[in-house]
Amino acid sequence: MSEKSLRKSLQIYKGLVEVSGLINSITDYGELLRAILDVARRVIRAEAASLFLVDPGSGGLELAIATRGETGYVEPKLSVPRGKGIAGWVFEHAEPLLIPDAYQDERFFKEADKKTGFTTRSILCAPLKCESKILGILQVLNPRDKPAFEVEDFEGFCAYANLTATALEKLQALEKIRAQERVERDLAIAAEIQRELLSRAIPKIVCGATFSAHNTPAANVGGDFYGVFTLGSGDLCFVIGDVSGKGISAALLMAQTLSALRFVLAESPEPAAALARLNEAVFANAIRGMFITALIGKMTLSSRKVEIASAGHCPPLLVTAEGSVSRMDLPTTMPLGILPKMTCTHSTVVLEPGDRIVAYTDGLSESRQEGGTTQFDEHLLVRAAGTAGSTEILRDRLVNAELLHRGTGRQLDDLTVLVGGFE
Repeated sequence: MSEKSLRKSLQIYKGLVEVSGLINSITDYGELLRAILDVARRVIRAEAASLFLVDPGSGGLELAIATRGETGYVEPKLSVPRGKGIAGWVFEHAEPLLIPDAYQDERFFKEADKKTGFTTRSILCAPLKCESKILGILQVLNPRDKPAFEVEDFEGFCAYANLTATALEKLQALEKIRAQERVERDLAIAAEIQRELLSRAIPKIVCGATFSAHNTPAANVGGDFYGVFTLGSGDLCFVIGDVSGKGISAALLMAQTLSALRFVLAESPEPAAALARLNEAVFANAIRGMFITALIGKMTLSSRKVEIASAGHCPPLLVTAEGSVSRMDLPTTMPLGILPKMTCTHSTVVLEPGDRIVAYTDGLSESRQEGGTTQFDEHLLVRAAGTAGSTEILRDRLVNAELLHRGTGRQLDDLTVLVGGFE
């Protein structure tokens, strides 16, 4: 080996040692990409360098970052189809290339030079491969001290690419962990906000009436909601609803709906009219395919009259002070958010002191046993409601009965119970 080649090999070796240090020291993704190109240009003594990464969505290559001369780093939006140009060929064949004369190689994409004004003479290009998976492509252009890259450059560059792939794989794995942690942190915050929102959904003092509620989302956050609203007349409105689906999208629509309800009920306290107005708001804000089943009731405190309207929601139970339990047959219409306009009617019932209305979502009525098909249907609901009791006792009786029925089975849907009545 000549003295020149020995010096070159030593220079490349020092560069590889530097990359090994980068693998263990850099924890910022953008900083690592810049460092990879910086070391590649210095070690190989190249005029320009670029790094392509595999786009998980399209499966093609995306130019992540490039550098040339002393102009710094750029992050252009450039896609490279599999097999197109030198980088595309390396990606398709998973093999490195040494191109001494770019314009004599039919795989070279000459239009890139025309667009950038840069003249490519020689190319080194290698896949960033971990086991059988290709993470991207590393490419350097034009040696600064000679007309073309040589075999010794190629060998060192391939070793460098292998170390770069290790660094990328490590940091991409770290980025996934960080992203998951951010999602979990955001979900925890969203769940806390939702719990706080529902904890204030029932006023602490409701003269003449009493309410108790329970809510358990199937995931971190859910789409079930409930609320009790005092009207200007001194009367009350209560609502329970179920947004289709689960998770963040359902939780967002749930929060929007609860917020809209305050304005709707202030202007249209009659249940049927309120549902029609609420439907307009939901239709305007819901993501396509999402809808809400809801039930709204108005309680006139002086007469203990309750007017109830339903939009595709589960029929509530009426539990009398004497202990009888029956299903309330309400006229219903389609769920909210499906059509821009809807009409519905309400039913009226007069409650005696000690009577309770039990409203719930299908997370209760459709609860299933582990590996079974038996639902917590109307018969089981009526039996679980049992005899008369306070709103807290009835709520807890139903929640505990559902847990006993489901056993070790997983909760498949958000579950909400709202119990109200007159003392």
